[in-house]
Amino acid sequence: MDFRIRNIPCPHEYDLLVAGSGMGGIAAAAAASESGLKVGMLEYFGEPGGIPVNGRLGSISGYSRKGIVAVEGFARAFADELLRRGKALEQGGGSNINMTPAALAGFLMELIDFYGIGLHLYTQLIGAFAESGRITHAVVANKNGVLAMKAKLFADATGDGDLAYFSGCPFEKGRPSDGKAQSSTLVFVIGGIDLARMPDYMEVRRIWQSKPRPVPIDHSVFQFIPHGESTNEIAVNMTHILNCDCTRAEDLTRARKEGIRQAEYLLNEFFRKEVPGYEHAWISHYAPQIGCRETRRILGDYVLTEEDVVNSRRFGDEIALGIWGIDIHSPDGVHTRISRYVEQPYGIPYRCITPRTIDNLYVAGRPISADHVAHSSSRINGTCMAIGEAAGCAAEDAIRNGSTRKVDVKKLQEKIRNMKYRIFGV
Repeated sequence: MDFRIRNIPCPHEYDLLVAGSGMGGIAAAAAASESGLKVGMLEYFGEPGGIPVNGRLGSISGYSRKGIVAVEGFARAFADELLRRGKALEQGGGSNINMTPAALAGFLMELIDFYGIGLHLYTQLIGAFAESGRITHAVVANKNGVLAMKAKLFADATGDGDLAYFSGCPFEKGRPSDGKAQSSTLVFVIGGIDLARMPDYMEVRRIWQSKPRPVPIDHSVFQFIPHGESTNEIAVNMTHILNCDCTRAEDLTRARKEGIRQAEYLLNEFFRKEVPGYEHAWISHYAPQIGCRETRRILGDYVLTEEDVVNSRRFGDEIALGIWGIDIHSPDGVHTRISRYVEQPYGIPYRCITPRTIDNLYVAGRPISADHVAHSSSRINGTCMAIGEAAGCAAEDAIRNGSTRKVDVKKLQEKIRNMKYRIFGV
């Protein structure tokens, strides 16, 4: 940074500061708070929840496959509570749950208040002060100005590895051949649908595929997302935005323009003209946040590999499990490759969440240490919740011992297995 810490107000100090309030960040904050730590949380948007809320995805996935469960603990209790309240629908044999983004945001606000988490909305992470392998402060900007926030330990749940990047951690981007990342998307919500005449999404996909189209829509992931509460709106995950580096504002601006262009084409030239029940439909709104599937992958003490995932490899220091298949949305065109399903859970080592050069930082979510192909599985938000929970469970020990590398992983694994969350009554 070009300015001195003494010139920046530092109004907040925490045991653990979590940058980002997506599924990984929420799990990390809840687990650390349940352990008795004072936790702060940064969020750029006006609601917590990451892509399921601000990306309007309204879905948490990756719990299981064909009845084989990989994700339990906080993430499972979280899903069960939403289902119990009638705020979510379970789909895919329990593999995922769907809900309205508003219902999820409301529940997250309740959870944050229950645990006394210091939530800072409308606050953007813009830098970090790090020296001798440790972060001392995160630097943020909001309506109050530029501020520093001090913590003993930090968790990067930004999805893009922003805090790790600002702290000087090494990282990789995209596929090895040319650095291109997976395509991005802009979810949009269609209202005014005649639900009685609306075909199911497989029939809509068939209609779309019945003739050539002039826009690069990824019909192989044509997805309607029904939510857990009665609504005549459908969230559409269908736009396919290429060559977007979601760590660059210029690319995000271009991606939003392209996403809106594709959405308007879909509404006016496809849904209204060809799909029963959509004749008088309209676009209710666009997601505030671009759906970025891949940005930085922070290099840790171990890099999860394609072979680890497809061979369902297990590790002695694993702190989470994944079971989502290889899911690469092509950087080149409309073909999406989900060519290899994972039949048994694979392990995610503790070493994947500890950046190589910083001793008081965890990566809690999508940008863990993984190669391009392995990342396409581990990025799924149910898996991110399990990773975040592990980081939150480890936080107390990491603070006590002064380093993430001095955590007793065997004790951590036992803590994760036995962790109870008062908000869920378990």
